[in-house]
Amino acid sequence: MTALGKPRMTTRDKVTLAILVLMSVFLYADMNAITPVVTDIMAEYGINETDIGLVGSAFTLIGAIVSIVFGFLADRTSRKWLLAFVVLVGEIPCFLTGVKFFTQTYEQLLLLRILTGLGVGGIFPITFSLIGDYFHAHHRPMASAFVGAAWGIGEIAGSLIAGYLAEPFGWRLPFMVAAAPNFLLVPLFLLIAREPARGAQEEQVQELMAQGIEYKEKIRLSDLKYVLTNKTNVLGYLQGIPGSLPWGILPFYLIAYYEVVQGFSKEMGTTIFFLFGVGATIGGILGGWLGQVVYKKDPRYMPLLAGGTVLAGIIPTLFLLNITWPTNPGLTDWLLPVAFAVFSGALITIAGPNIKSILLNVNPPEHRGTVFALHNIFDSIGKGVGPFIGGLLITNFGYVFTVYFSALMWIPCGLLFLAIYWTIKKDIEYVNRYLDEKAARLAG
Repeated sequence: MTALGKPRMTTRDKVTLAILVLMSVFLYADMNAITPVVTDIMAEYGINETDIGLVGSAFTLIGAIVSIVFGFLADRTSRKWLLAFVVLVGEIPCFLTGVKFFTQTYEQLLLLRILTGLGVGGIFPITFSLIGDYFHAHHRPMASAFVGAAWGIGEIAGSLIAGYLAEPFGWRLPFMVAAAPNFLLVPLFLLIAREPARGAQEEQVQELMAQGIEYKEKIRLSDLKYVLTNKTNVLGYLQGIPGSLPWGILPFYLIAYYEVVQGFSKEMGTTIFFLFGVGATIGGILGGWLGQVVYKKDPRYMPLLAGGTVLAGIIPTLFLLNITWPTNPGLTDWLLPVAFAVFSGALITIAGPNIKSILLNVNPPEHRGTVFALHNIFDSIGKGVGPFIGGLLITNFGYVFTVYFSALMWIPCGLLFLAIYWTIKKDIEYVNRYLDEKAARLAG
C-alpha cells in the first residue's frame, strides 16, 4: 500500500450503509414471507405443490435474469437512484399481494410475486458494486458478511412474520407488513446517500485521485469476454448452481416437510426454520471475519475455507432433517434441534461472504455490477428452479427423498469452491496489472 493509505468512510457513508442494510432486510423479507403460508395458499386456490413451486421459481429466476440489466446499468450510471428504483419495484407489488382485490386468483398472485422478484434480483448487483467502492479489499469479506447477514435476517423476518401472523390474521397481511418499512427508508436513503467514486478503494485509483484525475472507466460490451473467461468467475458462477438448489428447496418446503412428514405444528416448523436462520446469520458474519483473517495470510485460503465448511455443513443438516418430536417435549428434547439447526446453518453460510469478496477482488471496479448480476443469475438458477423441482420431486417421490436430495447438492458446490484455490491468485494479479495500465494511461 502506498503512503496514501486507505480512504476512511465518512459518517455520512456509514449512515448510508446502515440504511442500505435496513432496506435489504425488509426487501429480502418479501422473499420468505410466502414460505410458512404455502399450505394456506394451496388450500385457497386449490393448487398443488407443483403450482406453488412455480410461484417460487418464477419469483427468483425472472428476477435474476432481469438483474443483468440492473448490473450493467450499475456499471454505467448512478447507483444511488438505481437502487431506490429497484427497491420500490419490489415493494409495491409485495404490498399489493396483501390486498385481496389484487390476489383473487392464482394467476394474479403469480404476477405480483414475479414483480416482487424483480426488486430482490436487482438489488444484488447494485449493492455489491457499492461495497466494492466503499471498502478496501482486506475489509470486503466483513462488509459482504454484514450485507449478507442483512439479507439472511430479512429472510428469517419474512418467515417469522408470516409464520406467526398468518394464523390469526390470514396469509395476506404478512406481505403488507414486510413491504411497508421501505416506503419510509427509500426517501431517507435518497436524502442522505451520496454516490461513491468508482474505484475509490483501489490503490491505483487513489493515486490518480491524489493528482486530481477522476477514474471514469465504464464497462463495454467487449469486456464481457474477460468477465466470462476469468477462471475464478467461472468457478464461482458454477458452484452457485448446485449450491443454491438446496436454498431453493429447503426454505420453501422445510416447514411443510415438518408438518406433513414429522407431524409438527406450523409454529414448531417455523421455530426450527428460525433456528437454522439464526445459525445462517452467525455463519455469515463469522465467515466474513474468518475470510478477512485468511485473505491477509494468503488469498488462496479463502476458497479452501468456503469449500471445507460447505462440505462439513452437510452432516448436521442431514441430522436436522431426521429429527423427531415427542408428544410432550421437555427442555432436553430441544438440545438436538437447536444444535443441528444452528450448526448446519452456520457452517453452510460461511462460504457466502467469501465468494462475494473473491469476485470483488478478481474484477476491476467498472465490471463489478455486471459480474454480480451474472453471479446472481447462476446463484439463482438453483434457488429459482428449486421450488419447482422440489414440487415435482415431492409429487413423484415424496418429501423425504426431496429434502435429502437437496442437501446432498452441497457436495459438488463444496468441490467447486476448493478448485478456486488454483485460480484466485493469478486473477488478482491480473486485476492489479490491468489497473496499473489504466492508471498509467489516464495519468498520461
